Amino acid sequence: MVQANQQNQQQGQPTGQGTQFADQDILQLALNESKHMAEAINSYILEATSEQLRRDYMTVLGDIFNQQKQIFDVMQQKGFYNVENASAQQISKAQSKFNNQMQ
Repeated sequence: MVQANQQNQQQGQPTGQGTQFADQDILQLALNESKHMAEAINSYILEATSEQLRRDYMTVLGDIFNQQKQIFDVMQQKGFYNVENASAQQISKAQSKFNNQMQ
């Protein structure tokens, strides 16, 4: 049986054991889903007619942001999400672009 599964895997055939996801894939999915959830909750906040409902949604949104940060931190610690720091020149260029758009 083991030999048959190995042959099926080599031939690209399913073995009946399901798809295996790496930690990086799972974390990326979780981060993406939390971003989509934040977008949806933001829309709910903007469209809420009840002040209490609006406040409740804002609390949930804060929780989602905290979860996003935790997922992001884990991804960075594991080397799955590398962020390059901007140089002083890049920051200055972005500030100039932003200031020009505001005028």
